[in-house]
Amino acid sequence: MDLGDIRESPITKNSEKLWVRLGIFLFLALTWPITRLPRTWSLFLGAWGGRLFYYLLKRRRQVTLNNLAMIQEAGALEPNLDLAKTARRTFANLGQTTLEGLYLLHQGVEFFQGHWEILGQEIGLAALDLAHREKRGLIFLTGHIGNWELSCQVLPIIFGFKAHTVGRTQGALSDALLSRLRTRGGHGFIYKDGGAGAMLKILRAGGVLGTLFDQSALVGGKGVPLDFMGRPALTTLGPFKLAAKTGALIIPFFSRREGSTHYFEIFPYLTPPARADNDWLIQATQTLNNLLAGFIRKHPDQWMWGHRRWKGFER
Repeated sequence: MDLGDIRESPITKNSEKLWVRLGIFLFLALTWPITRLPRTWSLFLGAWGGRLFYYLLKRRRQVTLNNLAMIQEAGALEPNLDLAKTARRTFANLGQTTLEGLYLLHQGVEFFQGHWEILGQEIGLAALDLAHREKRGLIFLTGHIGNWELSCQVLPIIFGFKAHTVGRTQGALSDALLSRLRTRGGHGFIYKDGGAGAMLKILRAGGVLGTLFDQSALVGGKGVPLDFMGRPALTTLGPFKLAAKTGALIIPFFSRREGSTHYFEIFPYLTPPARADNDWLIQATQTLNNLLAGFIRKHPDQWMWGHRRWKGFER
């Protein structure tokens, strides 16, 4: 997301089209029986399905293995890490995350009650207190690690706020389903393309945004090449520009799963200076890159390695 080139646009009307409403109905009807299965079954089937796709999706499997090998060679992963095993576990986690998305869609976050733990909760409370006292907005930043969709539903419950999730368009039916998922509980959903005005308005009113920052920023040549796990990667400055314009606090958090439990870890927040210049934008973005890199090093099978994060800088 680059604020300099985002245009205001009306909210998509895809969800109002008859074929989209029909598609939603059929999708919910077909997936409803799956979400009646016990949680242990869902974890098993999700992991099994993810591993099956590891073998079926040759191109995505190769991207995953290439990325792992490249970053291990760069020294950002343990030298004795079994790359093939890590890749299979990555796909298994994605399968579980996908199936858990269905449970979220049908049964809501209540289905996962008792299966999560917040680490660094005191940091989040301190940030909320500061934001309230100084009338600042909050930007919760995360990556495609663990179950990021669930984390965006749990944190508002823990801290008692309504949030607006920011995401990319992915097609009419997918957009409608994701919007339905992300707006459960009274939350909002904003598309990155054309949504800058809405984001600024929310933050200036002291609201909360949640977004991901770990995909390659290639649209229109946007993004700044910064170090990520020992290799240059085009990185978006969008969330940090929003913080600089509004004074919003940036709160990084990442998710990981251990068995049937999800751990959501909150890290120290960043406060933009009164006059944030380009040097601060670069420094803050690099800080978040380093933070995520360290988390991935500890939990390499939890991140989505199948994305070409280093596109244009691959060996």
